[in-house]
Formats: sequence, structure tokens, C-alpha cells
Amino acid sequence: GKKGWIKKSQLQKKAQNRIVMGWKHNGSKENYTQQLKHPNLNVVSPRSYTLTDTGNYVSVSVDTKYIQAAHKQGKQVWQLIGNKFDPVLTGSVLGHTKKRQKLVSALRDSLVKTKSDGINVDFENIDPKNKKDFVLFIGELKKALKPHGIKVSVDVTRENDDPYWSKSLDRKALGKIADYIIIMGYDEHWGGSPVAGSVSSLPWIKEGTKLLMKEVPAHKIILAVPFYTREWVTDLSTKKVKSHDRTMAEVNKIISSQKLKKVWDKQTQQNYVVYTSKGKKHQIWIEDKKSMKLRIDLVKQNHLGGTAAWYIGSETPDIWDVYHFNQ
Repeated sequence: GKKGWIKKSQLQKKAQNRIVMGWKHNGSKENYTQQLKHPNLNVVSPRSYTLTDTGNYVSVSVDTKYIQAAHKQGKQVWQLIGNKFDPVLTGSVLGHTKKRQKLVSALRDSLVKTKSDGINVDFENIDPKNKKDFVLFIGELKKALKPHGIKVSVDVTRENDDPYWSKSLDRKALGKIADYIIIMGYDEHWGGSPVAGSVSSLPWIKEGTKLLMKEVPAHKIILAVPFYTREWVTDLSTKKVKSHDRTMAEVNKIISSQKLKKVWDKQTQQNYVVYTSKGKKHQIWIEDKKSMKLRIDLVKQNHLGGTAAWYIGSETPDIWDVYHFNQ
């Protein structure tokens, strides 16, 4: 119960091997082979499992060739399980002890058999009444996988007021159990947002990270960054807003075809472009090397466990130049 001081030289320092993860999405076999060659990338996460309401409560589509190729390149594979963003399905499986156990056993057997290194649990839009059930599920999963050395990571939204998308997550309890908590640092302005804006402004994600650090130890937090952005189109006569997801390469094409000049937006800490055509205003808050470096700096400054990117293949090659973590 006493407070004291100790010389730095007497402390044992442990080098932090940061996770640099990329989710696998939307690409061809050739693309995936190329992506595995990124030297700074050390974990890949393919969508291999989906929650279902029959059998073992999971549909399995594991690509064993991809796992072997990843291992050959020295990468770990953390298989993703999604819940289709379905609160009813999620509640019906997680709220039932026997169903949960069946699901956990099926996942363990598949992960062990395929020599996977980890699992990434991406359950979103959970009914708040299943908040405790989700924690139980992660606890049971961790217990089943621990003897096999398989890592458990859990995706969480940045804190907000939505009961289903945020309040249903007990971040503190999940952080105690899981090896890593991945904060999805995007969708500040989501696809269907009635207001145009950044997908992930720096102040917004800085604040979100600080909030999470109050509940989860920094070394367990992985900051997920967007390798995509959105083009916002406002109809000037009706004031209606639409958005289109854009990869970094697509944004560069728009900039060159419209002969646009990037402007630094101090508020979001991002480059920004705007133009009007055929009665419609187009706005893009750009994800590029500059915005990515600021997020990498955030990871370093707060001694976080690493980064994850949604999604690999949507970035321009120069993005990898900023991925230097001095251990």
C-alpha cells in the first residue's frame, strides 16, 4: 500500500512486437498472393466463419492454401468470424449455454485443424440484453483456445450512444479476457450518413482511443485504420446526400481526372478535395500517407499493441512506407 520509486535501470523492459494486421476482403487470388509479400504486415485476417442458427451454429469456409501461403511468408492468420450484424441470430446463439458451447467447440476444432494462429471476433449490432452473453462467449472461447496458443481478438466500435452498436459492448470485461481489443477507428460518418464528413478524423479517433484506454490496457489495443474513404455527393437542389466507398487509388483517379488540388483540413487532420459538377457537390476527406502516418504516430505515442487495416488491397503502395514501428 505504499508509493515508491525505482530506478529505470532496475526494470526489465520487454520489447513490444506490434501487430500489423490486414483484413482480407474483396480481392482475387493473385491480389492475395501479392498482399502477403508486404514486409511490414505480420497478421492477415480472412473471413472464414459466419454465425448461423443451425448445426454447430457456424458456417465454415477456411482456405487452407491461403493459410499455408501466409505461413510461408512468415505471417500469422487470425480467422474472422462475423455475425451478419444480426442481433436476433446473435442473441439466440449466445444467450443459450449449450449453443454457445457447440459453437466454441466447432471453432476450436477448425482453428486447431487448420493450424490457424488466432481468431478475430467481429460481432456487431448486438442487442444490449446480450451484453453479458457476449462476454461469456469470449471467455469460453479463450479458455478453449488457450492450451493451443491461439490468440483471441475482439472488434469493438469507438464509444458512442447507440445501444446496439456501442452500449452492448462491455469493453472492460472483454479487455480482461481477450489477447487484443481492436478499435474500429472508422465510420465516424458511415455509409448512410445524412451528413457528409470524414470517415475517421484524427481528433475523433484520438478521443476514442483515450476512452478505450481507460478500460483496456494500451498494449492490448489495436487501432484499426481505414484504407478507404467515401465520396460524398450532395444534390444542390434537394440537399440530399449520397456516399460512395472509394479505395485510395479511386480517389487519386478522381483527383487527376477533375484536376483537383488537395487542401489540408486542420480540423480533421486530413487532405480534402471538393468540386461541383452537374448540380452536384462532391466532397472527399482523403486517406493517404499523411493521414496514415498521424494514426501510426498515435499508436506509438500511446504504446498501443498495433494496427489493423480495413481492408488490405484498397491502399496505394506508398502507405506501407509509414509503417515503421521502432521496437
